[in-house]
Amino acid sequence: MTFVGYGVHGGGPSDSTADAVRSYVNGISASQAGIGNYIELLGSVLFLVFAAFLYSFTRAANPERLNWIPTVGLVAAAAYVGVVVVAAAGQQVVVEWGKAGADPKTVLGAYILVQDAFTLSFELAALFLVAVGVALFNAGLLLRLLGAAAIVIAAIVFASGLIGTASIESGIPQTGFLLFDLWTLVAAVYLFIRPSLPEPSRST
Repeated sequence: MTFVGYGVHGGGPSDSTADAVRSYVNGISASQAGIGNYIELLGSVLFLVFAAFLYSFTRAANPERLNWIPTVGLVAAAAYVGVVVVAAAGQQVVVEWGKAGADPKTVLGAYILVQDAFTLSFELAALFLVAVGVALFNAGLLLRLLGAAAIVIAAIVFASGLIGTASIESGIPQTGFLLFDLWTLVAAVYLFIRPSLPEPSRST
């Protein structure tokens, strides 16, 4: 859904300049931007559903150990989606203001807010991944591998968000975002096709 929505509204201006923002606004309709952002946000809503499922899954895998860790992951996921909502609304504001004839620098400021919200949200995404990775340490082998991959990707997501926040022109954040989405897709497919939740771990 995220990438479908991105394709509908075109992503955004090609550069962080007033001219690039004006060119983007002139090349897209307000309804096209609205539909694209709505579809993109649906992807984030589905991610939140997945995060809630993952919370229950990790609690079931370790009912007596580290129960606060899955809670951190769920809260981080909810906060991440909240920031994404702000970014999606900002994207719509960019188009609506531009179409209404707002000052190009004002519209550019709104676009920079969107970009900063996007990269700053990576901290929350990284926290979600780390929490999931730690929560899966006591699960089966494949789940531990999934958790280890989450922690590795969390480091990449965090670093790419930092680079993107420091330099809005950098394309590095897209790499972190794609890895985050790829892990989410792989994890969702694997967890949903499992025949049952893992047996609770028992202390000896």
